Amino acid sequence: MKKPEAMPPADDNTRGPADPYVERILEAARQLFNESGLEAVSMYSIAKRAGIGQGSLYRRFTDKGEICSALLKGSADQFLSGLEQQVAAAPAEEPALAQLQHSIEQVADFIEQYAELLNMIKSEFTGKKQLTQFEHPFFQRLGGIMSVLLQRAAANGEIIDIDPAFASPALIAVLSPDLYLYEQKRHQSSKLDISRGIVTLFVTGLTAR
Repeated sequence: MKKPEAMPPADDNTRGPADPYVERILEAARQLFNESGLEAVSMYSIAKRAGIGQGSLYRRFTDKGEICSALLKGSADQFLSGLEQQVAAAPAEEPALAQLQHSIEQVADFIEQYAELLNMIKSEFTGKKQLTQFEHPFFQRLGGIMSVLLQRAAANGEIIDIDPAFASPALIAVLSPDLYLYEQKRHQSSKLDISRGIVTLFVTGLTAR
């Protein structure tokens, strides 16, 4: 597996008051992920690099997914806050579908930058906690943004007769890091290819005629 993108800087406020062990864990994980890739790094190797016992590690993070979430939290919060602000500040006369397309393109940019991290977060969250990706805070928040835009489009008569409450999680399922990585690996699809495909399905395909 290829080495992942450079890890984002740690967010010192991800888990409450500063904990020197957390800082050491995140720095060790960031180094190892950059050196070897996400899949090759174990919790044992993270504890060893951080110079702490495994018990100290597991008291703070139960799996690599939680470590990845902590590493990505600052960047993810900034990205989602930016999307939310754009949606809130959008002019009333701007078509909701145009806003939706722009948001999809921005999500594709974010996924391209952090696809492997997001996929690890999703895999660990759904596998060990027996939950769906839709229940993870990142995807819940993203789903809320898409739901607002789809509801606006429905209210404006911009889309076909489809329930926005169904269309929103369906869109989130497509805006998935594993789908992104699959399309890159199997079909050599570019970010533009993937973004265009999603827009064709959820913007062009839903447009009322």
